[in-house]
Amino acid sequence: MLYHAQLPFWRRHPVATGAAVLLAGWLLVEGWYLTVALAAGAVLLLAIRRTRRARRVRHAGLRARAEFEHRLAQWGDQRGVFGRYPPVQAGWFPDPANRWQWRYFDGSMWTNHAAR
Repeated sequence: MLYHAQLPFWRRHPVATGAAVLLAGWLLVEGWYLTVALAAGAVLLLAIRRTRRARRVRHAGLRARAEFEHRLAQWGDQRGVFGRYPPVQAGWFPDPANRWQWRYFDGSMWTNHAAR
């Protein structure tokens, strides 16, 4: 399971974010500095907690995938050796530098052999 990133809070809830910014601005104008500082600290702590949790979930998914591919490699399955992206087979492909030409790819790098 890989972590799927979602939009940040302010992009998902622009009205609530705008209202919070206006409220914080009004409180600052009225002199409630400590209240605004405590609220900002609470939001910062929640953001850090959420980021750490998302990172833990992502790393758990990557560990599970690595263990699965390691077991496949032990059983001799090629998916375990190369993961989800096996190497490209050798052959003639459109040249990345000149789209009107064909260039030979030997499986690991482009060669000097080109054809039109």
